[in-house]
Amino acid sequence: MNDKLDRQTLQKHLAQLPLTHPERRAAVVPLMQSLQAERGHLDDRGVEEVAQVTGLSTTEVEELATFYSLIYRHPAGRHVLRVCDSLCCSLQGADRLLQAAEQYSGVSLGKISPDGAFSILPSICLGLCDQAPAALLDGEAVGPLNEAALQVLLRRLQEVD
Repeated sequence: MNDKLDRQTLQKHLAQLPLTHPERRAAVVPLMQSLQAERGHLDDRGVEEVAQVTGLSTTEVEELATFYSLIYRHPAGRHVLRVCDSLCCSLQGADRLLQAAEQYSGVSLGKISPDGAFSILPSICLGLCDQAPAALLDGEAVGPLNEAALQVLLRRLQEVD
């Protein structure tokens, strides 16, 4: 589905609603996700656009954007590996996975590879405790992971890019 088209449809729908209508507030996250899919992250201009469409203040949109860990306020790589570092995953070796991911990819946590292909981020609880240690790779759940499986995943991504 085309994120820009979906966003435009949503914007038209919201424009017909009163500024205080609850649907406007409910549209914030889908609008942020759409802009992020299009631009790679939610930039300041995107925060302003969401605020304008929903009738919220830019501060309220910023608060929501920084609350949701899957909304990126800064540029990220084309492929994002989010390794869960909650208690359950940590007990199963998430810390070693994060170190291994840095080593195999050559990318430091929270940074972007020089070619723009990868970002590796620690993530507080992905809700995948039954797959610990787990991660999200480009939004898809992967786990349980070990260092060898992680290396295979990262190698596949390098071959694709």
